[in-house]
Amino acid sequence: GALEGYTKRVHHDQLISQQRVQDTYTRLKAAHAKRLSDQWVEQTDSSKHVFEDLNIAAFLMELWKDMYQPDVLSRTTIAKGDSKPAFPGFVDIGCGNGVLVDILLREGYQGWGFDARDRKSWAIFESSTQRQLKQMILVPQPLLDINPDLSQKSREDSPKLLSKLLPRACTTTRTSDTEIEWHSGVFPSGTFIISNHADELTPWTPLLAYLSLCPFLMIPCCSHNLSGLRFRAPSKFNSYSADTLAPTFFADSITKTKSVAISVAPEAGEDYQPRQGNLKDLSQANRSKQPSAYAALCDWASHLARAVGYEVEKEMLRLPSTRNTGLIGRKLNPGTEGLSATERMDKVRAIAAKEGADAGVWVDRANGLTAGKGEKH
Repeated sequence: GALEGYTKRVHHDQLISQQRVQDTYTRLKAAHAKRLSDQWVEQTDSSKHVFEDLNIAAFLMELWKDMYQPDVLSRTTIAKGDSKPAFPGFVDIGCGNGVLVDILLREGYQGWGFDARDRKSWAIFESSTQRQLKQMILVPQPLLDINPDLSQKSREDSPKLLSKLLPRACTTTRTSDTEIEWHSGVFPSGTFIISNHADELTPWTPLLAYLSLCPFLMIPCCSHNLSGLRFRAPSKFNSYSADTLAPTFFADSITKTKSVAISVAPEAGEDYQPRQGNLKDLSQANRSKQPSAYAALCDWASHLARAVGYEVEKEMLRLPSTRNTGLIGRKLNPGTEGLSATERMDKVRAIAAKEGADAGVWVDRANGLTAGKGEKH
């Protein structure tokens, strides 16, 4: 029976029924799991990554049925008078091992993926999939626009970056003896953006989606700021204002009679900035009321999406992972979608500037990722 006083904290299947996703997952598992597991060449656990990506693919395919015309692979015919748009294609930013891209391509969805490093697993896929997987660095155009003066190290490593990257959405520049492609994050309008444990690209996902009026699914994992550095994400519990490098929760604003959420809530308009204090200074009682690092990241990512006008939907995905929060942006609030491309770019630049985003730091870290430094998923 139900426990007395128990309150359910995690709610699944808010957007799509469990049965729909489970049926599609079962079919995908039968079609792809053995092939992918038997050919696995990465050091990571295939049982986790393969089945996690099968789950994500199942959710995406059911989500896309609600959004687009159901004519992929001609499995169903388009209903007369169907007003849904045709599937616009997808891009998987930070695609990692490429399994999700492979599954979606084999299921008939057009798209591609890229990552800062190529992976051993890319070689096990058919040539048609390999052509859609790119080793590429994303350097957001708004980031370069607000920080045109890169650090000396970045200029030496990537001398053609500014001159070639800004005029075009995608270009190639040479770093040492390796030719690396750079993408500015401006995609064809409407492209569905997938950001699955994309780390540095997570907070940029809704901002870049807004530039090109794209829907998106992001599944946050590790917390990085808009410069690409690891940090404790701010959240509604600290008025979306935290130190850009370390956890800071305004201890001097907290009293024994107030929770963190209440005590740091802005009371004097958007420009209100409470005094900062270190997390270590909090009492144990108040420290227990603060959100986890992951909850704070999801909250901050949602905040950025809402800041540019997205109606953020949340789904707790049924994944073999504790980082299973899906944040979906399918619709823009009235009045935000009508802005011109220039106006949208200005809005994103302003957000990036307010967050203290630094292009020099971003490019320095990007060069490190191509050399094999940083996290792998």
